[in-house]
Amino acid sequence: MAWPTTRRPSTKDLLRVEHRLQAAPSAGAGRWIILALVAVIVALLYLRSHEQAGHGRQIDALKEERVLLQAALDLNRLKQQETQATEEQLLKRIATLSAQVERLQTDLAFFRQQKKTR
Repeated sequence: MAWPTTRRPSTKDLLRVEHRLQAAPSAGAGRWIILALVAVIVALLYLRSHEQAGHGRQIDALKEERVLLQAALDLNRLKQQETQATEEQLLKRIATLSAQVERLQTDLAFFRQQKKTR
């Protein structure tokens, strides 16, 4: 790629042109921009760390809640097993007593029959 060439100004043109003082671009403005960018980056990093700390606290709270819920679940399972065992024992007892009642009714019927025949 060829760069366009400019013609060299003549001294005649330089003398006729009105010259004005222009402030040279200062390096201070660039420094302020860099400083502002660094400040923004630091602020964003601070907010991110603050947010992560909040997430950490939330995770800890959820872990504690999970432990409590697990303990409640275990307790409810134990109660359910106890209830089931009690129910099975009662059903066995009912079956035993029903058999005993039936046997006693048979004996009663036998004795009533014996009484009638006398």
